[in-house]
Amino acid sequence: MVEQRELRVQQMTWEAEGVISVRLTRIESDRPLPEWSPGAHIDIYVPDGTTRQYSLCGDPQDLSSYQIAVLREPGSRGGSDFVHEQLRVGDRLMVTRPKHHFNLEDAPFHALIAGGIGVTPIMTFAEELARRGAPFSMTYGGRTADSMAFRPRLAALGDRVTYLAEDVDGRPDLDAIVRSVPEGGLVYVCGPLPLLRAVEAAAEAAHGPDQDMVRFELFSRAGVEVDDTPPAIDGDTYELVLTESGHTLRLKPDANILDVVLALGVEIENDCRDGICGSCVTPIVSGTVDHRDLVLTKREQAAMDQMMICCSKPTCSRLELRL
Repeated sequence: MVEQRELRVQQMTWEAEGVISVRLTRIESDRPLPEWSPGAHIDIYVPDGTTRQYSLCGDPQDLSSYQIAVLREPGSRGGSDFVHEQLRVGDRLMVTRPKHHFNLEDAPFHALIAGGIGVTPIMTFAEELARRGAPFSMTYGGRTADSMAFRPRLAALGDRVTYLAEDVDGRPDLDAIVRSVPEGGLVYVCGPLPLLRAVEAAAEAAHGPDQDMVRFELFSRAGVEVDDTPPAIDGDTYELVLTESGHTLRLKPDANILDVVLALGVEIENDCRDGICGSCVTPIVSGTVDHRDLVLTKREQAAMDQMMICCSKPTCSRLELRL
């Protein structure tokens, strides 16, 4: 069961062109909110009954409130329009407990790269590393200087942050950023899909195709193509076993596992259905799959102990999931 709570909108702030931050507090309690770590996000419930995910971008040590930031997007699925056009101070919002799919791992150096509204989790990583006294660099790119949120706040990090407004400064030199990362270092990137692809290409060029140094999160499904190719499997069907609920089914390889599970009445969180949000991550008890998500790292995918059931497909005759 998804843990939900109702919070009140305490403050809304215009942070940059098209970006509003929202501060949420408890309604009738002085108890602290659930803890969270940099990179975490919450889901908010919008009026149409669906959820939208937003990174927490406040101070993790201050549990009196949560803060999110929302970009006004022309192609909004509902969340952006709702926040910018309807939500007001004093309103109530139903939200989930913080979720942690984008985590700050230990490394001798972190190169942080933010594109647009992707600054929200990257900023919390930078502030956490600064608190630890750990070495890092942060590159923050935006369309224009006016569109880049939280610059006054980031000023506290000094020259560890480089700002690049594309209309004046051009795009960041990703090859140089990746090449400057020492052995064992990690690159964290959040922004649109082309930025992620460019960072991955730079990492492969510098460190080879088997590199596992890039950690990422996507905020938008724009450009994410759904892979409808049939999975590689012997036979016309495979056996799906849900070990917790006791279901055993015979399915075609291209059946959407998430749809099947929900139809059985098995509860599991889900949102994007395109493999970018991480909500439907499910432990694999046994079996192998063709990972088609954009959440798990190469190392996590190779471990074959979890999958996103909204998009990934079996490559075995029997797949057991802890559901």
